[in-house]
Amino acid sequence: MRSVDPSDAMHIWEQSASLEASYVEKALGLVLLLVLAVGCILVLKPFLTAILLAVILCVSTWRLFRRIEGLLGGRQTPAALLMTLMTAGLLVLPLLALGANLADDVARLTAAVRAAIDQGLPPPGWLGRVPLIGAEAERVWIQVSQQGAELGPTLAPYVRPLREWVLHQGASLLSGTLQVLFGVVLAFFLYRDGAYVESRLDWAMTRLGGWRAQRVLQTAGMTIVSVVNGVLGTALVQGILMGVSFWLAGVPGAIVLGAVGVVLTLLPMGLLLLWVPAALWLMSSGNTGWAVFVMAWNGLFVGSLDNVLRPYLISRGVRMPIVLIFLGVLGGLLAFGIVGVFLGPVLLAVAHTLFQDWGRAGETAPGPA
Repeated sequence: MRSVDPSDAMHIWEQSASLEASYVEKALGLVLLLVLAVGCILVLKPFLTAILLAVILCVSTWRLFRRIEGLLGGRQTPAALLMTLMTAGLLVLPLLALGANLADDVARLTAAVRAAIDQGLPPPGWLGRVPLIGAEAERVWIQVSQQGAELGPTLAPYVRPLREWVLHQGASLLSGTLQVLFGVVLAFFLYRDGAYVESRLDWAMTRLGGWRAQRVLQTAGMTIVSVVNGVLGTALVQGILMGVSFWLAGVPGAIVLGAVGVVLTLLPMGLLLLWVPAALWLMSSGNTGWAVFVMAWNGLFVGSLDNVLRPYLISRGVRMPIVLIFLGVLGGLLAFGIVGVFLGPVLLAVAHTLFQDWGRAGETAPGPA
């Protein structure tokens, strides 16, 4: 029987103990990293929405920031401050205006809708004097108005709950506005230090997943640009322009209707559901000139912006189903409040784009350019 050298046995035992200690140290290190990650998430949890919003704003407007930085001679801090002020003016001021006038606008809009349901809309006085078709047009108007009034008992029970729901959502508008404001402030630091953050993030993604992780990062960036600039940017511009036309014409609840228009513009011909009833209400009230203005402004100009502005902006990024964006806006609004109008569609669109990219063939590293 072969004897075992005591020195060799001791050496083997030391190697085994060292290996076991290495495993224990790695396990303890992973546990500590997990505890650290959970602790960081708990600390940042109240600000995660604002942080995500700041990232989305910074990524979607990075090209514009670079141009402003170039015009200012490469000075990052003044360029970041200017971009922050511009973003605050575009996002925070409309939210403050909506919050300040929400209760009054909802009350006026509810009263106008209830009156239209109960009494119908009387035809304008000039309608019956139109040559050839005036009498028939007035008869059709009265008939349709009477049929709408007959629906009053059916629709009336839903008016008050809808009004209460809108006011309840308005109660959370203040916290949402604070989140948007905080996100805009955080965006200032991302603008100022964006080049460094981008380089470190690119390095981290490369260490974690190689070229695939880099492509994921690039795809996410292009998707954010497409959704925010091409879809939400166009919807925001259309909603503001329509709300301004309603406010000038004296339509009740102009600011609230403008906010609703931001969502409805994501549907084909969705704005028709707002400006056509508004124009009819103005005609019935004797404000025919303003009714013509509302129809011409929203039908010819605002309604056609999505056919010109949206394709141009989306073409600079990636394409995605518009129904996904619409569901993201509604779901994000319900899940995150007013900030979810931006977060919801961006998160869904990024997930959809990355899933498509992951499922494509040719999973090999791209060759040198």
